[in-house]
Amino acid sequence: MELVVHGSKTFCYTGGKPFDAKPTVIFLHGVLNDHSVWILQTRSLAHHGWNVLAPDLPGHGKSAGDPPTSVEAAADFVLALMDAAGVGKAALVGHSFGALIALEAAARAPERVSHLVLVGVAFPMKVSPVLLEASQNDPEKAIALVNTFSHSTLAPPPSGLGPGTWLYGGSRALMRRVLASNTRVNVFHTG
Repeated sequence: MELVVHGSKTFCYTGGKPFDAKPTVIFLHGVLNDHSVWILQTRSLAHHGWNVLAPDLPGHGKSAGDPPTSVEAAADFVLALMDAAGVGKAALVGHSFGALIALEAAARAPERVSHLVLVGVAFPMKVSPVLLEASQNDPEKAIALVNTFSHSTLAPPPSGLGPGTWLYGGSRALMRRVLASNTRVNVFHTG
């Protein structure tokens, strides 16, 4: 599904079902990701009575526009997305940067948020100086660091070479693809 938000085309995955604005869950991805990180969750909810929107943030994936340069700008986008979709109130689910966006949107417009699910987040979210430096000078290293942190590749078995091992490679490939499509989405250091 495509919507126009702030004058730019915005792609939203709907879990394979036609969209109807109620009840709605909006899934917000993190830095260097797109809607595809939520494929399993969105399809499940869409086929069990919920309407879902998993947008590609501006400048990410299939969405046009400049990437948000702050959590506040991204929260403005989410509230405008809700308006464009005709959604008065929604549950917001966010991962990492997406969780900060959901938190900010809920703080700005609590009457528009029915539920809030925050995954992989802390507030304030302190970013490692090593990751900040890598994001500016060596994005491939930043991608490797984020995926090492995210998938516990340094932990002893069973987290290594077991169920979910493919996620590490899949996440790296996604982040490379998103970065290759628009180098301005590398907001580890600006967002």
